Amino acid sequence: MKSTTKKERITADSRRRDLFVFVRQTMCIAAMYPFGYYVRGTGVLADLARVCDLAYELLNYFVSVHIAGLYICTIYINYGQGDLDFFVNCLIQTIIYLWTIAMKLYFRRLRPGLLNAILSKINDEYEPRSAVGFSFVTMAGSYRISKLWIKTYVYCCYIGTIFWLALPIAYRDGSLPLACWYPFDYTQPIVYEVVFLLQAMGQIQVAASFASSSGLHMVLCVLISGQYDILFCSLKNVLASSYVLMGANMAELNQLRAEQSAADAEPGQYTYSVEEETPLQELLNAGSPMDFYSAFRLSFVRCIQHHRYIVAALKKIEHFYSPIWFVKIGEVTFLMCLVAFVSTKSTSANSFMRMVSLGQYLLLVLYELFIICYFADIVFQNSQRCGEALWRSPWQRHLKEVRSDYIFFMLNSRRQFQLTAGKISNLNVDRFRGTITTAFSFLTLLQKMDSRE
Repeated sequence: MKSTTKKERITADSRRRDLFVFVRQTMCIAAMYPFGYYVRGTGVLADLARVCDLAYELLNYFVSVHIAGLYICTIYINYGQGDLDFFVNCLIQTIIYLWTIAMKLYFRRLRPGLLNAILSKINDEYEPRSAVGFSFVTMAGSYRISKLWIKTYVYCCYIGTIFWLALPIAYRDGSLPLACWYPFDYTQPIVYEVVFLLQAMGQIQVAASFASSSGLHMVLCVLISGQYDILFCSLKNVLASSYVLMGANMAELNQLRAEQSAADAEPGQYTYSVEEETPLQELLNAGSPMDFYSAFRLSFVRCIQHHRYIVAALKKIEHFYSPIWFVKIGEVTFLMCLVAFVSTKSTSANSFMRMVSLGQYLLLVLYELFIICYFADIVFQNSQRCGEALWRSPWQRHLKEVRSDYIFFMLNSRRQFQLTAGKISNLNVDRFRGTITTAFSFLTLLQKMDSRE
């Protein structure tokens, strides 16, 4: 295995890269993003890619729409027949497939411009490393965490939904993964295989669509938190950056570092990044002679511009996701309630396998709600800490020169950024707990209704 030096590792961590490779591929599988993105330019190959993209998208719409339509017909046919277990099971699948269709349309047809604007803005303008100073952080930590979370979530979605495909094989009764009404006899040879294949594609699309919509939100929050880490490090090193630009000597840098270390003793200042020290020798002769205030203004303006970039990116994310999460909170509430109800009602001979499948659905729904609320809460907490990072610099050394700039930044950074669901409900851990409480309140009501029959 090839070994790398610390300098090579830092250089690799500091380079720019595409931050959305895996999640973009997942969106392509779900037909929520064009495969043509990977075919640049014009010509026969680009035209062929667009045709294949359109055909794949239409096939996905057909698979999802026809399954949703069949479940709606099943609910209509079996309504009022007293089998509440089967009725609720059909309702669960209908909600899931309607949400899958909605996400495909929203990402691919309703707001593809805003989606591309978000991905492009973050990819093109993010800071890979904090400003020059006594210490630095890079985007490597948040990038690794985002890949770990999105891959774990995507694989869990695929395993959870595809598990239903194993039920007919385990039962050996010629049934289908999704029990819904068909206007023909699907048990006939070849017909059964075609129907089974379409349902398998539908389940894969459900997994990809859920993973893409929530997974992208998770990745965006982690990466923005990584940008906050870089901003915090730049802010607390703003005076060090100024001294470097001034061309300060070793004695001046040593004295400033000693004063900054006294105000910077608290551990765990960063969400995902790991702070590393910069050797003072590397900071010598890195600037050109200028007065302190000019150097400070140059360093401080870069921090302000970075903060504006983060806020602008968050506003785009909020504009894109806020309508989705408004509907999502209600959908998750009902899904948790219905899945829990069907799990408690499952008493047939094959109940063990079905309860395992329903349990996976319940866990995935909870997992999805958790990542939506938890990572939005992380962003909110980071948006509160800009002023705290600035106070870690030895500001008292140049109080007269920096006072007005510090006060100006403090007043503006106090405006916390909160991701919301439809600008009505804030997305945070309290929202996660509240949704679970509401879902099980509905579950209790549903069980009482069932016991009266």
